[in-house]
Amino acid sequence: MRYKYARANGEGIITASLPDRVIEKGIPSEAVIAQMVVDKYVFGLPLHRQIDKYRRLGVNVPASTASDWIMKGWQHLAPLWELLKLLVLNQKYLQADESPLKVLDRDHKNGVHHGYMWIYNAPCDKLTLFDYRKGRDQSGPKQMLEGYAGILQVDGYAVYEKLFGNHPDILLVYCMAHSRRKFVDALKYDKERSTYVLERMQVLYALEQRMRDQQLDWEQKTKLRQEDSVPVLLELKEWMTQQLPLVIPKSPLGQAIAYSLPRWEGLSAYALHGQIEIDNNLAENVVRPLAIGRKAFLFAGSHQAAEMTAAMYSFMATCKKNGVDEQEWLKDVFERIQSHKQKDLYQLLPNNWIKFRNQSA
Repeated sequence: MRYKYARANGEGIITASLPDRVIEKGIPSEAVIAQMVVDKYVFGLPLHRQIDKYRRLGVNVPASTASDWIMKGWQHLAPLWELLKLLVLNQKYLQADESPLKVLDRDHKNGVHHGYMWIYNAPCDKLTLFDYRKGRDQSGPKQMLEGYAGILQVDGYAVYEKLFGNHPDILLVYCMAHSRRKFVDALKYDKERSTYVLERMQVLYALEQRMRDQQLDWEQKTKLRQEDSVPVLLELKEWMTQQLPLVIPKSPLGQAIAYSLPRWEGLSAYALHGQIEIDNNLAENVVRPLAIGRKAFLFAGSHQAAEMTAAMYSFMATCKKNGVDEQEWLKDVFERIQSHKQKDLYQLLPNNWIKFRNQSA
């Protein structure tokens, strides 16, 4: 809709300028494209189901056309995704995880390639970055984290240890939840000793819950962890050191101790600073929409589509972390990003959007 106004002096007509469009002279509004993106990447609704929904409303949209609309939307968001990537990789504390994603590939056996989404979660500034790679080897994190300096929290995947275990600028912190799961698995084999470890770990987690409930700042958390968590961590380390030669190495309890003891310094490192999490659960929670989407749409249509999928999941996850309505944010960004000044692009990121949108209003 373009409003026209007659000049008061009767000398001509003023017509409002055209708004930014995701698809120049195209049929779909920015709201429609935003809805398609949110339906797919937040609610796990595959494109063919969306098309069927619109068909029931009397609107016939070919599958290739709908796919092109979403791809066009992603192309407009690409500069914003590069900025998000830059901000995430300049954080001083990151959590990393990875999750599989099937991708259609005619050149691959059976026509399906098994790729991976690598997730880099920044808890302090509530930012999340998905990065698609064709494999689970070390090339992905090696390239992405080249030049990174800070704290990296991971599970026990050997790639992280190989790349960053002795890195001069990276402190590798491990996930207590992964260690705990191994002792849970050992309960059936050795209930008494496994229960002892789990009860001591529960003391650690109870403190974390209490600090969250009281909404303590990071300095207060650091102080309490030093007073209450460190003695328990030292006690568990001593106990595992004593038990290691007494358990069968291949038993579940032996494997749990063998996994945890060499990593205990990294498992205990969270107690050094109140902003570090006790485990990697925040990063694992970010993967859940991807897992739901995998069950619904099964695979990405191409490697290029997988890269777009990584960007869309990055934005949707960051919106969720910052309490931003994904549909509202995406519609607004589609409508403004083309005319937005490059130096002010950061204002459109989900973590800044509410603040700067209210200021402009």
